[in-house]
Amino acid sequence: MIFLSPYFFLLFLLLPFIIWTDFRSRKKGVYFRSSPLLQKIYGQSKWKYFYLPLVLKVVIFSLFVCILADPVTSSVRTDISKNGIDIAIVFDISKSMLAEDIQPNRITAAKKVMSDFVSRFTSDRLAIVLFAGKPFLSTPLTFDYTALVNTVEQMTTDSIRQDLPGLSGTAMGDGLLVALDTLKGDENQKVSQKQSNLNEKGEPEGGALGSTTNEETEFGVQSTSFSETSMDRKKVIIVLTDGEANMGVDPIIAAKLAKEQGVKIYTLGIGDPDGTDLYVTDKYGQKQYFIDQTGKPLRATLDEKTLTDIADITGGAYYNAKDENSLSLIFHELEKLTKTELKTTSITVRHREYEWFLYGIILLLPFWLWLSFGRFVGRG
Repeated sequence: MIFLSPYFFLLFLLLPFIIWTDFRSRKKGVYFRSSPLLQKIYGQSKWKYFYLPLVLKVVIFSLFVCILADPVTSSVRTDISKNGIDIAIVFDISKSMLAEDIQPNRITAAKKVMSDFVSRFTSDRLAIVLFAGKPFLSTPLTFDYTALVNTVEQMTTDSIRQDLPGLSGTAMGDGLLVALDTLKGDENQKVSQKQSNLNEKGEPEGGALGSTTNEETEFGVQSTSFSETSMDRKKVIIVLTDGEANMGVDPIIAAKLAKEQGVKIYTLGIGDPDGTDLYVTDKYGQKQYFIDQTGKPLRATLDEKTLTDIADITGGAYYNAKDENSLSLIFHELEKLTKTELKTTSITVRHREYEWFLYGIILLLPFWLWLSFGRFVGRG
């Protein structure tokens, strides 16, 4: 316990004067109550009735001075604040993600690892953008990790109707722009609406994932409202792709825009950088290769240079995954890089403790008054 106003203890210098005036006022006699209880305790010794009120007066005065000195106890409270992160995951769902060079296939392995990745977050907002020849916002920024996991588990290469003209391919740059628009939190999210409104072209309304608006997704996820405070949150984009951009905006242009907005981009390339023949295994166990218009097998070519440049421009990092194990290790590394920043603040909390001194005064004051202002008893 400490006293915030210790200078009030100077009042104790008045104690000799208080004692002297008390003796002076009792030259002719002593006041006391002729109480059987007091007589039983103190007997018939009148000096005890003289000194007891004086002792009580000194104690009450001392307690009062302690109250004036402002007694407090101190405790240290530690507050931990979380500076959350907004993360947009840009996921390639082009047909090449069905390739089985990563078992059971690229998209299934990626979905498994990404579901585990999403479920580990506790205080960060995540969004999911899917893209093939066109991108769309599958899930807006939200804290609902269960809904995000459901989105990941249900997405397929058919979430975008790639059999229709203009919807097949790899529009990575467009996917990055949708992610940037989502992280920016524009009130109307015009770009997101335009990119996601593909139902007239055969996607995604009525498709595997259903359409997503600014208000609610198919899974009932309410879009998180964006306030000015969201601008203080760290913003990150994670791009997962297995090919090279061949449609839409140049990804490098999107990366430069991300740099201007202070958004880091982490790129993850799936597959062999030297290229892989794309095939799926049919129900008879036979490999069915993807072929181009000339009848030659299609090869997935991973554009590592572009993915590395995107990461370097924005201050992120590039990773390559050739199997499910490396995918898992990469996502664990990304979890560390996108970890919520914790800020610890220690606050000293002071609690005033005058109540105990006040209780002492309340208890002793009536007793002192009873003894001091009883009937007069002369000396002799």
